[in-house]
Amino acid sequence: RATQIGEAYQVLSNEDLRKQYDKFGKEQAVPGGGFEDPSEFFSMIFGGEAFVDLIGEISLMKDLTTTMDITMQEMEEDELAEAAEEKLKVHDEQTAAGESAAPKAEATTEDQKPPVSGPSSGTSTPRRYLGQQAIMDKSEEDARMEAAGLTQEEKELRKKEKKKGGLTKEQQERLAAYELERKKAREERVDTLARKLIDRISVWTETDKSADVTRAFEEKIRLEVENLKMESFGLEILHAIGQTYVQKATSFLKSQKFLGISGFFSRLKDKGTLAKETWTTISTAIDAQMTMEEMAKLEEKGGEDWTDEKKAEYEKKVTGKILAAAWRGSKFEIQSVLRDVCDKVLHDKSVKLDKRIERAHALVIAGNIYQRAERDPEEEGDYMAFEQLMAEASSKKGKDEKKKKEHKKDKSKRESTPPEAASS
Repeated sequence: RATQIGEAYQVLSNEDLRKQYDKFGKEQAVPGGGFEDPSEFFSMIFGGEAFVDLIGEISLMKDLTTTMDITMQEMEEDELAEAAEEKLKVHDEQTAAGESAAPKAEATTEDQKPPVSGPSSGTSTPRRYLGQQAIMDKSEEDARMEAAGLTQEEKELRKKEKKKGGLTKEQQERLAAYELERKKAREERVDTLARKLIDRISVWTETDKSADVTRAFEEKIRLEVENLKMESFGLEILHAIGQTYVQKATSFLKSQKFLGISGFFSRLKDKGTLAKETWTTISTAIDAQMTMEEMAKLEEKGGEDWTDEKKAEYEKKVTGKILAAAWRGSKFEIQSVLRDVCDKVLHDKSVKLDKRIERAHALVIAGNIYQRAERDPEEEGDYMAFEQLMAEASSKKGKDEKKKKEHKKDKSKRESTPPEAASS
């Protein structure tokens, strides 16, 4: 999926390729030098370098690819081993057939036989070479099974267990090691972002916080927004940041009043928001998967209705759905990290409570400005292609769901209407 998004970015950011894509689909919209690494484009799609000081580097793409590499490695090795064994089997059959035909050839062409320089087996060398190649192509797991002296039945049983989706001990260890690495990287990311956030709001918290200073602080944030909103998905990221800042800061401020009762309800509301975001992220991914499967079925079925235009339309729809899923996942990561950042900034017991309250007020000021960020109509351009693509896919989903509800409503109404009333 991430690869598809990266390729789509390169197509949509090039006017000529985009025209080819709209007419003929992605197969006719490939750059001259081929597509570049999708991981680089993934970060460009969602804000790029401009947002690094605010949200850090989004790790969704890296986490997905690394996990897939680990879990898929054994499967790929098994496929290579099976292919090598199949080649060896075919070669042996061909060689055996050649040996059985050899006596007949000798009987009819005895006079044309070249001189023999010594005893040799014409089939032993290629057999040995291919046999060695097959062994080399086998996975390390196969080699270990042979060294352990497992029977053929035991080998087959272990292979079946693998195909059922089980991970080897080595894979589990690699996944566990990567999880520790990922956890450490996240902690470092949170620490770095917390320090940068404290520095950013210190221009207000470390002053007398007069009306003039507050206006200057607000203007500084607005100038940042003017630049950031023009980035790819800039508005969506700004809104996500603002929402998190306001939620966490408001919850902290309320917890200081009324013996913490208001803070309790704020935290409860935050948990409800988190649950909603989790469900939206999952449902968006499921919707993308279903659309991909729908397109695969239509492509397999083919027929006159499956034209190049229809295929291009579905490819655009699928890309939009996948993009929506990728954005929901990225937004979930952004807000999850920022919640930890805000907790670190607001709940650091080594800092006086009054100072932490000032930090919370600064976050509310900045968060409100981020949440209100918007673009003027003339500021919309080709670099917003991905946002438009996602918006189209989301709006079509809404329309489809509305049609389904209306159809279901009409159907239930017809079923509940008595035949006499319908005929009259």
